[in-house]
Amino acid sequence: MDKSYLSELTAAEQQSNEIIRAVQEARERRLKEAKFDAEQELGKMKKDLEAEYNAAIEAANKGLGNDMSGMQKEFKDKAAAVEREFQSNKQRGIDFLLERVYDVRIEIPAVVKGEFN
Repeated sequence: MDKSYLSELTAAEQQSNEIIRAVQEARERRLKEAKFDAEQELGKMKKDLEAEYNAAIEAANKGLGNDMSGMQKEFKDKAAAVEREFQSNKQRGIDFLLERVYDVRIEIPAVVKGEFN
Protein backbone atom coordinates (compact mmCIF):
# COMPACT_ATOMS: atom_id res chain seq x y z
CA MET A 1 0.00 0.00 0.00
CA ASP A 2 2.81 2.32 0.72
CA LYS A 3 4.14 1.79 -2.76
CA SER A 4 0.84 2.79 -4.36
CA TYR A 5 0.74 6.03 -2.39
CA LEU A 6 4.36 6.67 -3.25
CA SER A 7 3.74 6.07 -6.94
CA GLU A 8 0.64 8.29 -6.83
CA LEU A 9 2.66 11.00 -5.08
CA THR A 10 5.46 10.71 -7.62
CA ALA A 11 2.97 10.87 -10.49
CA ALA A 12 1.25 13.88 -8.94
CA GLU A 13 4.61 15.59 -8.44
CA GLN A 14 5.58 14.98 -12.06
CA GLN A 15 2.19 16.25 -13.22
CA SER A 16 2.52 19.40 -11.10
CA ASN A 17 6.07 19.96 -12.43
CA GLU A 18 4.77 19.64 -16.00
CA ILE A 19 1.95 22.10 -15.26
CA ILE A 20 4.42 24.56 -13.70
CA ARG A 21 6.79 24.20 -16.68
CA ALA A 22 3.90 24.72 -19.13
CA VAL A 23 2.75 27.82 -17.22
CA GLN A 24 6.32 29.21 -17.18
CA GLU A 25 6.72 28.59 -20.90
CA ALA A 26 3.37 30.26 -21.59
CA ARG A 27 4.43 33.20 -19.43
CA GLU A 28 7.74 33.53 -21.29
CA ARG A 29 5.90 33.41 -24.62
CA ARG A 30 3.47 36.13 -23.50
CA LEU A 31 6.38 38.29 -22.28
CA LYS A 32 8.19 37.88 -25.61
CA GLU A 33 5.01 38.75 -27.51
CA ALA A 34 4.40 41.78 -25.29
CA LYS A 35 8.00 42.91 -25.76
CA PHE A 36 7.73 42.48 -29.54
CA ASP A 37 4.44 44.42 -29.64
CA ALA A 38 5.87 47.17 -27.43
CA GLU A 39 8.96 47.50 -29.63
CA GLN A 40 6.78 47.77 -32.73
CA GLU A 41 4.59 50.41 -31.09
CA LEU A 42 7.66 52.28 -29.88
CA GLY A 43 9.13 52.18 -33.39
CA LYS A 44 5.93 53.61 -34.86
CA MET A 45 5.78 56.30 -32.18
CA LYS A 46 9.44 57.20 -32.69
CA LYS A 47 8.94 57.42 -36.45
CA ASP A 48 5.89 59.68 -36.02
CA LEU A 49 7.69 61.94 -33.54
CA GLU A 50 10.73 62.22 -35.81
CA ALA A 51 8.52 63.14 -38.76
CA GLU A 52 6.75 65.77 -36.63
CA TYR A 53 10.09 67.14 -35.40
CA ASN A 54 11.54 67.29 -38.91
CA ALA A 55 8.42 69.08 -40.19
CA ALA A 56 8.71 71.63 -37.38
CA ILE A 57 12.41 72.16 -38.11
CA GLU A 58 11.71 72.57 -41.82
CA ALA A 59 8.94 75.09 -41.12
CA ALA A 60 11.21 77.02 -38.76
CA ASN A 61 14.01 77.05 -41.33
CA LYS A 62 11.68 78.38 -44.03
CA GLY A 63 10.61 81.22 -41.76
CA LEU A 64 14.19 81.82 -40.71
CA GLY A 65 15.32 81.95 -44.33
CA ASN A 66 12.93 84.81 -45.02
CA ASP A 67 14.04 86.61 -41.88
CA MET A 68 17.71 86.04 -42.70
CA SER A 69 17.49 87.83 -46.04
CA GLY A 70 15.94 90.83 -44.28
CA MET A 71 18.57 90.68 -41.55
CA GLN A 72 21.37 90.48 -44.10
CA LYS A 73 20.06 93.55 -45.90
CA GLU A 74 19.76 95.43 -42.62
CA PHE A 75 23.31 94.44 -41.66
CA LYS A 76 24.69 95.57 -45.02
CA ASP A 77 22.85 98.90 -44.70
CA LYS A 78 24.24 99.47 -41.20
CA ALA A 79 27.75 98.48 -42.26
CA ALA A 80 27.57 100.90 -45.18
CA ALA A 81 26.37 103.68 -42.84
CA VAL A 82 29.28 103.02 -40.47
CA GLU A 83 31.74 103.06 -43.40
CA ARG A 84 30.33 106.40 -44.65
CA GLU A 85 30.55 107.88 -41.17
CA PHE A 86 34.14 106.65 -40.83
CA GLN A 87 35.14 108.15 -44.19
CA SER A 88 33.52 111.49 -43.37
CA ASN A 89 35.19 111.73 -39.92
CA LYS A 90 38.54 110.12 -40.76
CA GLN A 91 40.41 113.38 -41.34
CA ARG A 92 38.94 115.02 -38.23
CA GLY A 93 40.08 112.01 -36.15
CA ILE A 94 43.60 112.21 -37.57
CA ASP A 95 43.72 115.96 -36.92
CA PHE A 96 42.52 115.47 -33.34
CA LEU A 97 45.20 112.85 -32.61
CA LEU A 98 47.97 114.97 -34.15
CA GLU A 99 46.84 117.99 -32.14
CA ARG A 100 47.04 115.99 -28.92
CA VAL A 101 50.47 114.61 -29.84
CA TYR A 102 51.79 118.11 -30.54
CA ASP A 103 50.38 119.41 -27.22
CA VAL A 104 52.49 116.99 -25.16
CA ARG A 105 55.11 118.85 -23.13
CA ILE A 106 58.51 117.29 -23.55
CA GLU A 107 60.33 119.08 -20.71
CA ILE A 108 61.08 117.21 -17.49
CA PRO A 109 58.70 118.20 -14.70
CA ALA A 110 60.19 120.13 -11.77
CA VAL A 111 59.16 117.44 -9.29
CA VAL A 112 61.19 114.84 -11.18
CA LYS A 113 64.21 117.20 -11.25
CA GLY A 114 63.96 117.53 -7.50
CA GLU A 115 62.93 121.17 -7.45
CA PHE A 116 60.30 121.59 -4.77
CA ASN A 117 59.74 125.39 -4.70
